[in-house]
Amino acid sequence: MNAKAILQMAERLAQKGDTGALKLLVRQASLPLLAEAMLGWTIGRKAQPFLEKVIPLEVLQELQARPALGNHVNVDLAEDTAISFPWSEERMEKALSRLAYEPWSYDRINHYAYRYLPLGVVFFYNGLHSGAVGVLKREGQLQAEEVDLGPLYEAGLRIEWRRKGLFNGEEVPHAVLGSLAKPIPEVNHALLLALGEVLHRHGICL
Repeated sequence: MNAKAILQMAERLAQKGDTGALKLLVRQASLPLLAEAMLGWTIGRKAQPFLEKVIPLEVLQELQARPALGNHVNVDLAEDTAISFPWSEERMEKALSRLAYEPWSYDRINHYAYRYLPLGVVFFYNGLHSGAVGVLKREGQLQAEEVDLGPLYEAGLRIEWRRKGLFNGEEVPHAVLGSLAKPIPEVNHALLLALGEVLHRHGICL
């Protein structure tokens, strides 16, 4: 995946204010993380279910800013880009068998999710296995809490692809704040954070 090509396209679309195309581009850029997250159960491990948690601690401490929690909003799994993070083979099999033949329904006690602004991407962080089935079926609606990443960008956070070492040609994502730059191992999360910065800089919220 060429992250820079995606970000360059996002810049062009944002300059034109083409929010419809940007929404589709963000969904397209989410697909690698969606695959990584949804197949975590095959290796007994889930990907990080919180977007901001992949930012290295050293950068977060220097930022002195945190994402802003907002309202609870309605999410439609048929329309919105949503990602869940199942980790147990047994639970995944049970969820698939139970929900394959009945409509997916929101359980207020079990299903918790964040809708990250300005991206408009939804992350389940509880009810991960049944949530994954809802994502697969693209069926159902739920309440999610909005999390605005804007304060991080306003405080100076940038995501840049930089060379890993002096003699290594590979470029990896870094969280950058002034002269401080720390690598982000979670490449697919980093791409979404970088897209969020583009959207925020152009005043666009999806």
